Amino acid sequence: MAIVGQFSHTEIVRLIRFYEKAEYELLNRVNRALLRGNSIEYLKQMKQAVNAILQSLREGNKTWCLEAIPRVYLDGVRYADGLLKEARVEITTSFGAVHQFAAQVLAENVYQRLEDVTQVIGRQVNDIYRQLALENIRGSTIGYDTWKQVAQQIRQQIAERGITGFIDRQGKRWNLSSYTAMVARTSTMEAHLEGTRNRLLEQGHDLIVVSDHRGECELCRPWEGRVLSLSGRTPHYPTLAEAKAAGLFHPNCRHTYSLYLDLEKETRKETGEGKS
Repeated sequence: MAIVGQFSHTEIVRLIRFYEKAEYELLNRVNRALLRGNSIEYLKQMKQAVNAILQSLREGNKTWCLEAIPRVYLDGVRYADGLLKEARVEITTSFGAVHQFAAQVLAENVYQRLEDVTQVIGRQVNDIYRQLALENIRGSTIGYDTWKQVAQQIRQQIAERGITGFIDRQGKRWNLSSYTAMVARTSTMEAHLEGTRNRLLEQGHDLIVVSDHRGECELCRPWEGRVLSLSGRTPHYPTLAEAKAAGLFHPNCRHTYSLYLDLEKETRKETGEGKS
């Protein structure tokens, strides 16, 4: 997305690579346990290693959310300042506590989304551990060949959907890295938009106009050149929230917006017309 900029892209890539590495380590640990044979001690080591990887993910999630989201939010504030400067509008206040609180809330929300999927992955790996441990006990009675068959079935399941595969509430299938990429893109975009929105509203400006460019997608096309209300308090204009809900500013969207000023109103203000 054009208005999110290079800094946000760097933060997105950083989180994605972190998760790709974790996903590889999870797969490696489980595969090694499946190939090792029915050793309950090795299964315990696998579980400990997986729990350590998941804990590392949680710590990395917190660090990323507390660092990246506020920075991208501040980048959105600066973008708003650029719009105001371009329109030759005076900026009356500096970056205040309201922005810090908003950035913190956004960071906490993103962390919870990442934590939810980490818990799902942990449960799935624990299910595999319990299944293998149970077959290990059975194998001591009915033979090693049966344990190998179960291990092969699990390897086949991993090959089909991955150890970190899951289905969200809308029925869409994800793996760990693809879900993380989606969360990273949407959360940085939301943080940037929220920073811009809050800054413009703080400065007393509610209206923006959406950019127009070639090659737009079907979701964005109806909104090109439209004037939107940031807060919904300006009558007769659709809101930014409505446009986003309809698909505008989706991940990787190239649209931006600029400050919209009612020139007739501004002229009356400057000349003193309309005053009693």
